[in-house]
Formats: sequence, C-alpha cells, structure tokens
Amino acid sequence: MTGVSDEEVSITRDKLVKVRERVLEAEKEKLHLDLARGINDEIEQIIREEIN
Repeated sequence: MTGVSDEEVSITRDKLVKVRERVLEAEKEKLHLDLARGINDEIEQIIREEIN
C-alpha cells in the first residue's frame, strides 16, 4: 500500500455513497464487541479498495 500524500482525490457521489455503506456495515459488525480491534485498518482498506 502506498502512503498518504498531499495529492487531491476526486470521487463521485455514487462512489462516496458506496464507501459510506461499506464503512457503516463494517462498524455495525464490530458494534457488539467491547473492543473493536482493527476497525480503523478495515475502514482504511475499504477506502483504498474503492478509491483505487
């Protein structure tokens, strides 16, 4: 994976909606856990998959 850069990323509204839905689903799956370990990594992976 590449690191974060200062380059601007444009994203369509449809893509943004899809990212939000996937992130919310991932968070919902971890909601019942006392410690939602790895959720940030999972969210980052979702965003990288959808943007690239």
